[in-house]
Amino acid sequence: MNSSDPAIDDVVFTPACSIFRRFLKGQGLKFTPERAKILEAVLSREGVFEADELYDEMRQALIRVSKATIYRTLKHLLESKIIREVLIDSKQAHYQLSYGREPMAYLVCLETNKIIACATPQIKEIRDRICEEHGFNPVSHQLVVYGISPEAQAEAANEANEANESSD
Repeated sequence: MNSSDPAIDDVVFTPACSIFRRFLKGQGLKFTPERAKILEAVLSREGVFEADELYDEMRQALIRVSKATIYRTLKHLLESKIIREVLIDSKQAHYQLSYGREPMAYLVCLETNKIIACATPQIKEIRDRICEEHGFNPVSHQLVVYGISPEAQAEAANEANEANESSD
């Protein structure tokens, strides 16, 4: 989780870092080493994540940063449009890197809480057409589909079969 990490593309890291620095300066805040480490960790992420998940991963990587600093920095990253909140459920905030990334759709299993990200170029085409019809300039979009995953369906079927066998 450092800027020499090949998972962090310099094409995304350098401009995102500049945007974040300018945003913080505009807010009268400093770009601290802790904020830099959190930004690097976020930029290296794929898919959606929770603040506590990020905190745990940083601690496991022996990066010292407080949970409060992570939450405050995520708020600043949201405000600077580097990340966005993905509204998956009302219990926990989920985030996704938005800078330099195409919007994704999500499949959320109501049984297991498993989240699957998937590219949806067709949705983007529909979004753009609808926006053009109404004179909107599209900035982003989000699609979340709630359902029951194949694994949860199989588990429910197994439980039903076991219940039927035990009642015989």
